[in-house]
Amino acid sequence: MRLLSALALFVLLGLLFVRSYTVPPAPDRRGGTTVSLAWPNRPLFGSPRADCLATPESEPAIACLIASVNRARSAGIPLLSLGFCATCYDLSQRIALIGRDEAAAQARLAQIARFGW
Repeated sequence: MRLLSALALFVLLGLLFVRSYTVPPAPDRRGGTTVSLAWPNRPLFGSPRADCLATPESEPAIACLIASVNRARSAGIPLLSLGFCATCYDLSQRIALIGRDEAAAQARLAQIARFGW
């Protein structure tokens, strides 16, 4: 019983470090969902869009989006790369909106969507 409890605790501790991000397909890139091991400094279904919602509206979103994906790729150890997952994309967007001003966040998401993100 103790061995089973220790194994469950070890697995749960490891799951704290599992993160994913989803990049939608666009004409210039393949979309996909990547699951990686990384520090738990972003939500489980972290989104490049979530990192860019707080930036000033005058700042172009594309630079922030590219930098966010590059940070996610360089900070983690990839475990699994999957094709584009629309459910993961929608979930990451809902998580990105938690605790934010709905109208301002939706306006920023509309601006980000023009870049195909």
